[in-house]
Amino acid sequence: MIGLRQLRPAALRRVPHRRLTQRAAAPPFGSAQASTTAKYTLAAVLAAAVGGTVLWNQLRDPVRLEAPDRPRNAQKRRITAAEVAKNDGKGSNALWVVIDDQVYDLTEYVEMHPGGAKVLQQSGGKDVTKVFKSIHPPKTLEKALSDEQVVGVIDVDEARKLGGGKDEEDTRIEHARASLRNVETIVCLDEFEEVSQSILTAMASSYYGTGSETEQTLRDERESWQRIRFRPRVMRKMRHVDSRTAFLGQPQPLPIFIAPAGLARLGHPDGELNIARGAAEHDIVQVVSSGASASIDEIFAAKSPAQTMFWQFYVPSDRDLAEKKLKHAIELGAKAIFVTCDVPVLGKRERDLKLKARSQNYEHPIAAQWKAAGASDWDAVKNRGISDIPDTAHIDANLCWDDIAWIRARAPGVPIVVKGVGCVEDVELAAKYGADGVVLSTHGGRQLDGARAPIDVLVEVRKKNPALLDRIEVYVDGGVRRGTDVVKALCLGARGVGLGRPILYAQSAYGAAGVSKALQIMEEEIQMAMRLLGANTVADLKPEMVEVSSPERWVPV
Repeated sequence: MIGLRQLRPAALRRVPHRRLTQRAAAPPFGSAQASTTAKYTLAAVLAAAVGGTVLWNQLRDPVRLEAPDRPRNAQKRRITAAEVAKNDGKGSNALWVVIDDQVYDLTEYVEMHPGGAKVLQQSGGKDVTKVFKSIHPPKTLEKALSDEQVVGVIDVDEARKLGGGKDEEDTRIEHARASLRNVETIVCLDEFEEVSQSILTAMASSYYGTGSETEQTLRDERESWQRIRFRPRVMRKMRHVDSRTAFLGQPQPLPIFIAPAGLARLGHPDGELNIARGAAEHDIVQVVSSGASASIDEIFAAKSPAQTMFWQFYVPSDRDLAEKKLKHAIELGAKAIFVTCDVPVLGKRERDLKLKARSQNYEHPIAAQWKAAGASDWDAVKNRGISDIPDTAHIDANLCWDDIAWIRARAPGVPIVVKGVGCVEDVELAAKYGADGVVLSTHGGRQLDGARAPIDVLVEVRKKNPALLDRIEVYVDGGVRRGTDVVKALCLGARGVGLGRPILYAQSAYGAAGVSKALQIMEEEIQMAMRLLGANTVADLKPEMVEVSSPERWVPV
C-alpha cells in the first residue's frame, strides 16, 4: 500500500516467560473464535491493485522512528463515499484515501512519498485500510501528515460503498482459518508452510516464497544440506545432552536464531510481535528486521525483560538518518548489529513481479521514474550500458568495508555482524576490518540467482581457511528445516544457524503459539541429533563427524 503506517491504539500484551511444554495446547482458529478470525482475516488480505507495487518498494521505504502522539481533530466534517470517490487524484482532482474512519488528503504528499508516487495514485478515492494495516507500523500517519490533511471522517456504511471490505479472498481465508488444525498436531517445520498456504493471500504467499529469477539458489539452499552425511559415534553415555552456546557473548539455550524477515503482518495482524512473544518462551534471539511491518519500538516493547534481540541494519544513503536509526536501535536494547551487505539492488524476484504485472494499472517503478524524467523509451536514456541505482533507493549501494569502522564508532561496544557473505575471501575481509561475525547467506535465494548455497560456502571456509572459524563467529542461514541441518553446520564450524521462512509461516498460521511450537520442534530435533551422533555438548561437534559429497565420492572435510 502507501508509504504511511497506521497507529494501533491497543496496548501491547506481553507473554509471560514460559516454555510451550509447560502450558495447555493453544486452541486452533475454530468457529468458537469467529470474532478473532474475522479480525485476522480483515487485516491479512491485500488488494492486488493497490498492494502490487508496494512490496517492490518496501526496502526503499525507511523504517521511520516513532513520532510523538498527536491527537487528531475530532470535529472534522462527515464525508460521503461519493465525495471520496470523486477525489481520485486523476486530472485536476485531489487525491483522498480512507484509512479506518478517517479521510486523508494526500494531494501534496504524493511526490514526497518514499515508496513512489505511482502506488498513491492507484489508491486515490479508495478505502485502503486493509492494505495499509498489513504492512505499516504505528504512528506513521502522525509522522507523515499534518492534522490539516485529515479532511473528515466517514461512516462505516459509507466506507463500505468504496469497497475494500470482505471479498472472495477474505471469505476463503476466513473458512481456512476456521478449519485450521491445532498447532500441537504439527510435527516438523515443513508443515507450517503447507498449512499456511491456505490462509495466506496470493500476494503474501508470493512474497514469502519467491526466490530470484530461475530460483536455482533457492532450490540449492534446501538440497545442499543433503550433500552432507554424518559419521556417528556410539557407546558414549548419551543420557545428558547440553545444547547451550553463546552468540556474540550472549548465552543461548540453542544454536539457532530467528533471522530477519520482513512484512510479517502480511500473514498475521500481530506479525513481528508474534515472533518476539514466541521467541521469549524459549530464550531464542530474534534479529529484528529493518523491513518489518511493525515498528522497531513496537517490537522491542513486546519482548520479555530478559529477552535478547539483535537488529538488522540496512545502511541508508543518508548517513544522518543512518546514525539516527543506529542510535535508536541501541537505545532500545539491541545487543548486536547485523549489517546487511547483499542488497545494493533488489534481485529479480519473478513470482512477485508476475503477480504485480497482472495487477490493475501496474507499471514497473523504475520505468515510471524514467518516464517522469522525460524519457519516452529506453533508447532515450543517455549513457546506455551504464546502470545507476535510482536516487530514491533507500539502501546505500556504495556500502564498503571501510563502513565497518564508521558503524563501530557510532556503536561502541556493540558487536557487528556482516550479513550476506558468499565466499571465503569476504569472510577474511570481514575479520580484517574488525567485524565480530558474518552470516553466510543468499538473502533466502532472493538476490543473485546462481550464488552458492550458504552451507557450501561454510565448507569452503572449513577447507581453505579453517583458522577463520576461531577468529570470527560464522553463522549460516538459508534452507534450514531440520535439527540435523543445524548440527551439520555446527560440525563444520558454524556458531549458529538462522531460521527465516519457517518462522514467518508458523506465525502466519498460529501466531506466537506457532513460533513457540516451531522452536520446540527444533530443540527436540537438535538434541536428538546430538544424541544419535554421539555429541554431549555443542563443543563435541567436530568436522570429523561429517562427510561432504563430491561428484566422485564422499570425502571427509
